[in-house]
Amino acid sequence: MRFILLKAFCFLLVFSSCKSNREVSRSFYYWKPSFDIAGEDARLLSALGNQRIYLKCFHVVWDKPTKSLKNTDVVSFPSKLTSTEMEFVPVVHLSNDIFLNMPFKGLEALSAQIIQSVDAISDSASFSWAELQIDCEWSSETREHYFSLLNLLKASLKPIDQKLSCSIMLKHIKSPDVAGVPPVDRGMLIFYNTGNIDEPGTRNSIYDADVAARYVSYIKNYRLPLDLALPVFSWGVHQRNGDVMSVIQNITLKETRESNLFYEKAKGLFVPLAECYFHGSYFKDTDRLRVEEISPRKSMRAAKQVKPFLNTQSINVALFHLDSNNTVRYGQEAFNELYSVFE
Repeated sequence: MRFILLKAFCFLLVFSSCKSNREVSRSFYYWKPSFDIAGEDARLLSALGNQRIYLKCFHVVWDKPTKSLKNTDVVSFPSKLTSTEMEFVPVVHLSNDIFLNMPFKGLEALSAQIIQSVDAISDSASFSWAELQIDCEWSSETREHYFSLLNLLKASLKPIDQKLSCSIMLKHIKSPDVAGVPPVDRGMLIFYNTGNIDEPGTRNSIYDADVAARYVSYIKNYRLPLDLALPVFSWGVHQRNGDVMSVIQNITLKETRESNLFYEKAKGLFVPLAECYFHGSYFKDTDRLRVEEISPRKSMRAAKQVKPFLNTQSINVALFHLDSNNTVRYGQEAFNELYSVFE
């Protein structure tokens, strides 16, 4: 009897040690031009216990012909949001070339433009926000301008009620002395886009475990509390004569194979059988289409790879992104298992 009790105690001790004390908020990114969560998407979020949406509001780009800034891909709402318990985090994407071209004196106007545009969107859709997130793949050449903008944005927010966060790439994590550490309240670690989409021989630039392994050990000592973004998406890289023509969103292996328009030369690498249109893109018979897809198995591998190195006890785990193509491929059970890795 004593042996049985001892065995049960050891089992409970091992089981409890496997459970994390981390406080996890389940989140999704929403990266589509029109915001509409209803039906299956709404039921999925409710079943998963999701309470936060990182909402892409617009992109700011540098318009070369006019040498000025331009808002593009502004999100629209078919109607005002009614009663919702969902928390919205507005996300603004900034092209890095803004900070290579725009004079330093223009940063104050850009900061004001971002805040005004976000407020206009939130007012039109009737939601409030307590966090603003800036998405920019800055470089050592642009860090001074970019960090100055972040300081201006932070000074514009309500110090008690509103926080500022920004995306952090793995390359930023590895070389903080070169890339700098942005002056924000939290960082969102982008645990994907690990490869070079243009590099010959690339099979999956979205997530490569071997590439990610070169960076993960640096995460724990990063000088910002980090949230985590994981990939659950797919895309197609359209190439012509070795050059990338475009990146086509939401293409899957299954759909491409069933189209009967391509010959699969190698896994995920397709050659058109003849000139054709696919997903609105024109393909010559000499073009190539590389389909990069993140399966539930690959997402789980990414989650388990990064988990031991996370540096906070309270974390938002955000999946990129909420779209019917992705939710059909995954399903509630796969999403739930993915979140559960961190809980």
